[in-house]
Amino acid sequence: MGRNGLKDAPDMHPSRRHLLLFAAIVAILGGAFLYAVWRAPEPIPPGSRPLEIHVLDVGQGDSLLIISPMGKAVLIDAGPPEAGDTVVSALRREGVHELSLVVATHPHADHIGGMVDVLEAFPVKLFLDSGQVHPTRTVARMLETIREKGIAFLIAEAGQEFELEEGITLHVLAPMKPPITHTRGDVLNANSIVLLLTDGSFSMLFTGDSERETERRLLQAYPSLSAQVLKVAHHGSRYATQQSFLERLRPEIAVISCGAGNRYGHPAQQTLDRLRAVVRAIYRTDIHGEITISVTRGSYWIETEYPTSPDVWVGRPSGLRSTGDQSVAVPGRARR
Repeated sequence: MGRNGLKDAPDMHPSRRHLLLFAAIVAILGGAFLYAVWRAPEPIPPGSRPLEIHVLDVGQGDSLLIISPMGKAVLIDAGPPEAGDTVVSALRREGVHELSLVVATHPHADHIGGMVDVLEAFPVKLFLDSGQVHPTRTVARMLETIREKGIAFLIAEAGQEFELEEGITLHVLAPMKPPITHTRGDVLNANSIVLLLTDGSFSMLFTGDSERETERRLLQAYPSLSAQVLKVAHHGSRYATQQSFLERLRPEIAVISCGAGNRYGHPAQQTLDRLRAVVRAIYRTDIHGEITISVTRGSYWIETEYPTSPDVWVGRPSGLRSTGDQSVAVPGRARR
């Protein structure tokens, strides 16, 4: 994958005219507000920002944005239909002008419902799809938009790799062949695209809505699989994130994307209990809002839109609403 063509940040240094105007204002005010010296934001030089992963708050759905130090952007899923504007606004806020890669992990509306809004708002170099047939209006509109815009389209297969820039790679771990045809849950979920992001000593696993059978196959195919951060599968459903999978993966941090008051009981208490036995901390969009993981020089840290609450370890019975509590940043050390 080549450069994504993100425009360089504009020159934001104050001009001589601005400085003279500021000096005149200070003189008029008698210097009373000298402590509030105006400073324009400094542009971020290419390569100086950390690798960032934003777990967007899209309610009951998934949407994750990866931005490399050089500004290449990857979007994994686009949330439910009502979240399209939220996703587009988040990308613009983060300075995204073009998407190098867009991934639809599987064709359920809570993952691709906002995709047309994204495809209409940004140029996209490559679209990676699970290849699963799901004849809905949402899927049809997405595929038609991809065709109309002439976006390169690729079916995901285990073994594919996408290099964002030197040293930062997305590895496709699933779906595998042959596809999963029998599962306790949903076949579309079980054949989700699973991605491993690696940056030197840091790694994060993106699991879509994968299920027990997906995890079993992953353990067989990748016996040394590990990740510092886990995007928990299927919004914390009890039908995924099994103990055997967690014991092999040994994540330090888990993040869950789910909606407050969702009717599915996500995240399930059984899943939270299994996670609690392994991870150091857990973050949930229904409690913390947007979650940002930043990676640089072998270390990572986590910031959230809101602070945390003891309720982070409490599952959601159907219909229970979030108390709106919030989280603190927790630093981490990438594995050597």
